[in-house]
Amino acid sequence: MTRYARTRRSFGVLLALGVGVSAANDAQVSGAPPQPITVSVAEQARLGVLTQALAAAPAPAGLVTTARVLDPGPLIQLDADLAAASASLAASRAEASRTRKLYAQDRTASARALEMADAQAQADLQRVNGAQRRLLLEWGEGVAGLPARRRAALLNDLAHVRSELVRVELPPEAPVPPAGAVIRLRSSAAATAMQAKVLGMLPVADPRLQTRGVLAELSGAQATLAVGQMLGAQLPAPGAAPGVVLPRGALLRKDSKVWVYVQTAPTTFVRREVTGFQPLADGWFVSGGFAPGERVVTAGAAALLGVEAPAAGGGD
Repeated sequence: MTRYARTRRSFGVLLALGVGVSAANDAQVSGAPPQPITVSVAEQARLGVLTQALAAAPAPAGLVTTARVLDPGPLIQLDADLAAASASLAASRAEASRTRKLYAQDRTASARALEMADAQAQADLQRVNGAQRRLLLEWGEGVAGLPARRRAALLNDLAHVRSELVRVELPPEAPVPPAGAVIRLRSSAAATAMQAKVLGMLPVADPRLQTRGVLAELSGAQATLAVGQMLGAQLPAPGAAPGVVLPRGALLRKDSKVWVYVQTAPTTFVRREVTGFQPLADGWFVSGGFAPGERVVTAGAAALLGVEAPAAGGGD
């Protein structure tokens, strides 16, 4: 078929579908944004095109990510090692003090005994420092910086399954939530949300995802999850701007991007890219690019893409 014949055929198809010819010609420009298309009301009914007005929506709680229940055993063992080292240090320091007094008063203790006592106290101090460094390097300041009484209460709750520790993966673009912030957790999309309090950042990145992790404590009757269980998590959002929720039926994938058809007039539609989105259960939340009151195509978007496609391929 000659180029002239193909052009005439495309022109006829566009007229039959009610598509504006000027928009079709503009869409052939390489790299140009999608141009509006015109589809008559009758053709919309034939293609099954349905629209819905967007409503204003508050910003969701925050970015959606994943979480995993941690095994508290290593932390409990490390704290026990620290407690044992601290007890040994207290005993060796007391022994060194007694030996020093005896040596200074009547020489009933030898210089060698004093040196041995001091050396033992120094060795026990290194054990305590080493356990404290391990606590900081493995569990972060959120646990290592807790007061002794608070950490003892946490470990006691962990041992009696009244609390659980959860690692929440932090996406690269997400701000670090402060200690005490609430993270919402779900074992499944239909499950009741659970609330965990942030203890602090974990110093070690996830080896597979290469993301930073937030350590959170889940307490109460909900702290009965299995070690290693994967969860959905929603991070707190620091004053995010409101926006709209795009229905899932309106989302259309093309060229590795997500688009939505917006109805700008009764018979006019334009394909608009979705950026800066946050997936939710009932759609995608966006704070920019779409405004409340705009009508988007919730059914028949693929058919509209088929109407738009001849314009892009008209130069073949």
